Amino acid sequence: MNTPTSEAIRKAFEERMPAFLHDLETIVGIDSDTGNMAGSRKIADLLKQRIEAAGGSYEEIISNERGGVHVIARFKGQGKKKGVVIVHTDTVFNTKGGDFPYRYDKETGLAYGPGVGDCKASALMALHIAEVFHQLGHAPFKELIIYFDAEEEGGGSDVERSTAVKLAEEADYVLLADTGRPNFGLVTKRKTNGTYTFTVKGHGGHAGNAPHASANALLEACNLAVKVAALASPIPKDPWEYTSKALAGKGIEDTGQFIPPNAINIAILECPNDKVNVIPDAATLRINLRCYEQSEHGRIVKAMEELAAHPSVPWTTVSFEGRQSARPMELTPEAKNMLDLYVALAKRECGRDARIWTAGGVTLANQTAQVAPTIDAVGVDTDPMVEHTMGEYMDPSLFVPRGITMYHFIAEYDS
Repeated sequence: MNTPTSEAIRKAFEERMPAFLHDLETIVGIDSDTGNMAGSRKIADLLKQRIEAAGGSYEEIISNERGGVHVIARFKGQGKKKGVVIVHTDTVFNTKGGDFPYRYDKETGLAYGPGVGDCKASALMALHIAEVFHQLGHAPFKELIIYFDAEEEGGGSDVERSTAVKLAEEADYVLLADTGRPNFGLVTKRKTNGTYTFTVKGHGGHAGNAPHASANALLEACNLAVKVAALASPIPKDPWEYTSKALAGKGIEDTGQFIPPNAINIAILECPNDKVNVIPDAATLRINLRCYEQSEHGRIVKAMEELAAHPSVPWTTVSFEGRQSARPMELTPEAKNMLDLYVALAKRECGRDARIWTAGGVTLANQTAQVAPTIDAVGVDTDPMVEHTMGEYMDPSLFVPRGITMYHFIAEYDS
């Protein structure tokens, strides 16, 4: 099998910059906000032509759940391992009738537009990596699978989750090539996600005449809110000291290190009563639970069940229900090996010091990490503070070092 030199690989990516910029303008110019089937179809057709020209097989899954054409590209090789790269082609915004068009600023070298960073640049990077392998006659993998997800934004879909898990079950490793974190950052840990509801039943009565013969359901829900919040990890006394701006002002690089291990959001408190002179006989409390460790998620859920079983307001009863929608992405020994190799290659091939991030949000990495070693956010860097806004931008020049690093990772993790 032909093994190109580092210089040949670098040259191939550097020479692709004009083509990458052209592709970026083309794909960002296609409105593909989630559910936009016409735009999703245009992108799928574009991908089909390029995938087949690079020697790959093309498969599509049409989803009407939220709406999108999912694309699976498969490239056969002569190596030993099967890898999956996951990106997405849907966006939050569209071009807003021309109010938010693609724009490349030659002075700053930045590109603007809906989904330019999240994550159309990364989707193109994955496509160009496959094309470079084909161009150089280099296929150091048993199979390279690229999944272009069409329903990622706004909570995703059952179709995308089941597709990602099925592909991960086939694979030896998974790379989530969604937007890279700043300064060559990548994510190795993500939290669980669970949503739970306390439903309180009490006994109503006249606020003046019957407080001694009633049971205030809203009071019990408030008590629960305080007790549940106490189960979470402590948060700073002055949250403003931990904003991105405040940390930058102190010269501190934010890599997610200040996110509390166990976070509980007291999200919704509801009561049907709308009269101040009536004691509420019903109330509900809804919370969101996020933990880095599955054992902690289980411990807190048991503690909440115990609180529900022993209400503090006499004559009230509490039912408790909910579910965990995502288990944590944890840094397993196998994922640590992937991380170490990626970090070493970023330094060796591009002179970059990769930053290791933890995150409190959920991606498909939470799903794939349950069945295959996974690292996340290895796409093209973008500013997370402007994603999903009309000011979204990214630096296209990062395509070269990020692409080179992922190319070498795919080649060398197989060895």
